[in-house]
Amino acid sequence: MRSNRDAIAAGIAYVSEDRLSLGLVQPQPIGDNIAVTVLDRLVDGLGLLSPRKRHSLVDDWIARLKVKIGHSSDPVSTLSGGNQQRIVLAKWLATEPKLLILDSPTVGVDVGARAGIFEIVKELAGQGMAILLISDETPEVYFNADRVLLMRDGELVDEFVPAKTDLETMERAVHA
Repeated sequence: MRSNRDAIAAGIAYVSEDRLSLGLVQPQPIGDNIAVTVLDRLVDGLGLLSPRKRHSLVDDWIARLKVKIGHSSDPVSTLSGGNQQRIVLAKWLATEPKLLILDSPTVGVDVGARAGIFEIVKELAGQGMAILLISDETPEVYFNADRVLLMRDGELVDEFVPAKTDLETMERAVHA
């Protein structure tokens, strides 16, 4: 793959660790941030952006991910960290990926928002979506992954199945 478009066409979506500068366009409306990855699907018969299709997509994802907003025309910067992260998820889930790569998806969100994000992730996995979770936080992967691969200096050094090991064993290996 040579570009983001190639990855999207292959069914791969990537949620960056840095939602503020890489995941969202902060001054832009919430709706535009959601729709930006699928603009080609929102075109009408004349080749123009269909407000009806855009509105339907935005409303659907806001409802499905239970995003708390004032109005979809409000700047995304007006949302809390957890709701901003849900908008980033909506933006990439709208592409209908087969693989969702989450790079530290709970950085800068509160405990309640973390739980909500992982509830969404578990639901997606339960529907058959492949999830690759990248995190520096051992408990985060331990409690939210079926399989954990430990990498150090670009090399795979260990593998864990949380159902067959304990958190302390995993943490010792991570901090070795």
